[in-house]
Amino acid sequence: MEEMELDIPHLFGQNVQKYRKQAGLTQSELSKRLEITQKHLSIIETGTQFASASLISRISKELNIPPAALFGEDLNQVYFDHLYARLSTQIENKINWLHTNLRIELEKQLIEKLSNHNK
Repeated sequence: MEEMELDIPHLFGQNVQKYRKQAGLTQSELSKRLEITQKHLSIIETGTQFASASLISRISKELNIPPAALFGEDLNQVYFDHLYARLSTQIENKINWLHTNLRIELEKQLIEKLSNHNK
């Protein structure tokens, strides 16, 4: 089975930004609370750099959310979209295979009927 590729740092950063904004905090305000630079928070939010385990813990505490939420909600949609795309491709391939084989079978039957008719 094909593995789903997921950009965890990017997803994590998007969720940090989403929950920071929901909390009504600027990058500057949250970075001060986390005792990191605003630039550090910015590169985490863009997914350029991933946060350490201790920073993940502090972020979830400051935003008053469980750490899983920083990896979560959107992950279900990403996974669903991936599965839907794979399923759609598999269905399309199966339909094409059936169409080709049906056409071949019908051509064989037509040739056989014409051959029997000409005898």
